[in-house]
Amino acid sequence: MDPKLLYWSLAFANMAALVGFAVAGIRAVRRGELTRHRRCMTTAAWLVGVFLASYLGKRAWVGAEQLALWSLAARINLYVHESFVACLLIAGATALTLGRRLARTRRVTGRAEDPLPSADQLRRHRRFGWVAVTASTLGLLTAYGILAGMFERAG
Repeated sequence: MDPKLLYWSLAFANMAALVGFAVAGIRAVRRGELTRHRRCMTTAAWLVGVFLASYLGKRAWVGAEQLALWSLAARINLYVHESFVACLLIAGATALTLGRRLARTRRVTGRAEDPLPSADQLRRHRRFGWVAVTASTLGLLTAYGILAGMFERAG
């Protein structure tokens, strides 16, 4: 198998796992399982980090894709996908930062001496989290189209 196809197939599996952990994290927080929520979302964040590090290695060793060989529709799908990934990175990093602040509040620690989180803190964490999860899900869907096109061009 072509190294680029292998890499992008593994990257697709990574993104699917990321979305799976994010969905599990949402379900956990809805059940009031804050520790599991944090663990799932932290795992999803680590999967993003693994991808970013692997991408740098891929570019160094295997090189970039030959976008000149791609159809206009395939390139547009790639640009839409990259927009979702950028949104995921920004919203996810913000949600993670807000979540770390929430972790020091009574809602998470259970200690009476810790401060209560404000409604605004909770709302902002939830909104940025939802944007990140939505962007990752849409990124996964567009990645499927990209990967299918790569396999098609490979014959």
